Amino acid sequence: VAVPREAFATREGAVRGIEWLVAATGDPYSRYLTREGLAVELRETDGGFAGSGAVVEAPQDAPDTLRIDTRIDRTRDVGAVADRKNAFSFFGKKAIEYPHMLHISDAVNLPVVTAVAPDSTAERYGITVGDRIAGVGNQVKFLGIDQAEVKHRLSTCKVEQSDVSPFLLVAKPILKTDTEISRDILIGYRVSKLKLVPESAEPPPSTILVGNEGLSSIEGGDAIVHYKLLRPKDSLFLRIPRADDAGTVRPTSATDAVGYIRLTRFSKAATAGYVRAVRELEAAGARSYILDVRNNYGGVMQEALLTASTLLRDPHAVLTFIVNSRGGLGAQDVEQYVAYPRFPGYLLSDEDPGVTLAQARRDDPEYFKPEGLSKWTPPSEQASLHQQGVRGSFPRDAPSAAARSSAAAQKKIVLLVNEGTASSAEVFAAALHDNGRLAATVGGRTYGKGLILHTFPLPDGGGLRIVVAEYLTPALRHVTQVGGARREAETGEVTDGGLRPDVMCSGAQGIPMDIGADICVGVALDVLEAAVDSEKSVI
Repeated sequence: VAVPREAFATREGAVRGIEWLVAATGDPYSRYLTREGLAVELRETDGGFAGSGAVVEAPQDAPDTLRIDTRIDRTRDVGAVADRKNAFSFFGKKAIEYPHMLHISDAVNLPVVTAVAPDSTAERYGITVGDRIAGVGNQVKFLGIDQAEVKHRLSTCKVEQSDVSPFLLVAKPILKTDTEISRDILIGYRVSKLKLVPESAEPPPSTILVGNEGLSSIEGGDAIVHYKLLRPKDSLFLRIPRADDAGTVRPTSATDAVGYIRLTRFSKAATAGYVRAVRELEAAGARSYILDVRNNYGGVMQEALLTASTLLRDPHAVLTFIVNSRGGLGAQDVEQYVAYPRFPGYLLSDEDPGVTLAQARRDDPEYFKPEGLSKWTPPSEQASLHQQGVRGSFPRDAPSAAARSSAAAQKKIVLLVNEGTASSAEVFAAALHDNGRLAATVGGRTYGKGLILHTFPLPDGGGLRIVVAEYLTPALRHVTQVGGARREAETGEVTDGGLRPDVMCSGAQGIPMDIGADICVGVALDVLEAAVDSEKSVI
């Protein structure tokens, strides 16, 4: 469709024309930002929407990956059998009654939660990516209006100080699994009222205590990285002593100490905090680990890959593939990050931290000469999916005795993920998972955004944000759902966006401040216990 030249005669017309052109590409992540919009985006917004810590966008701005399935099937839509008046009663004078149900069609214009800040009020109360906002207290209502008005109200929404008890009305998706197509189908929304009670996001300063069991207990960090040594008495899920096959109860020992590290983003500060946490937990006797990247929206990709490199023994392991806008495919491998001056060494293993660097120097000495260039090329460079023969994990030769010994020295790791795990955090998760470094991933399907976006400045002070490349997992799978493809040609599996965890754990109950009361942490502890028991049975 041709755009008439006179449409660009005024600034307002030019803005509308550029927005239409970007929208016509069908890319949910590319967008035109006016100078006003770019200024708002660059402004500090730590409090999130209405001070809740949730990032909320108008439905036309939210990426398609958050719309699980907007097809309206009245035989499944819970709103078809719900009292329609009751669904809207919370805006009237009647006392609020729960639960409230919404039709899919009624919620289609509601603002969408696209991110949740770690340790925020929204996270504590179980608000997750993909939820929708029906209203803010008695001041702002989003139901029953068109998208343009929703966008306007969203941009001007404020919680007045006079409201002594502000609250959000959150519409949470109700899903049903369709076994025929192996995917979740949206059948309606349940509306809940959540009070906006701000909580401190700052964890306590680093402390070291000694319990009755003789195990050191430490806890510390900051808002970017925080950590704790979990002992049996620190968790609701480790209170019952375990018994062996003969029925003998095994006493608590140092092998029960589990290090918990939460990474809320990836940055230089996060890498330094992660290394500090590992060293303190190792000194305290941690024998296995839970790494938590729930609601980690990403950050600096190089820092995410540097962190992943500290956990992989093989310097030639592929961390990710990058597909550029011209279709070129290149690999990022551990060796590139081992060569960094800030590389802290090979961590969470009983082997010497310098073993990965030592092997890389032996295998490729030219790479580490200041004046030289590496002659080593990743064996998977430019390889196609057919050539790799990939299904589920990156192909490997049969492990040697040395490789088996190195694997036995590794400490077990479980990775926690959820719908808010996005971008470089997803690449980090895939790098560890596809290289077989994890006992399991636990949580919910991740966000599904493995893209590189670049914002090109425009003369009027605005910006044009465009996708310039895409990340693939080491197993050459898309993190982002591509086009209208439903199934992979090679495997026949459904190509929904995001990474599917090995063990599902719903985040609807929220992430409590007390790590020991976190249900998904309890599931992760069960997985670690099963992994240790499985290893012992093999031996």
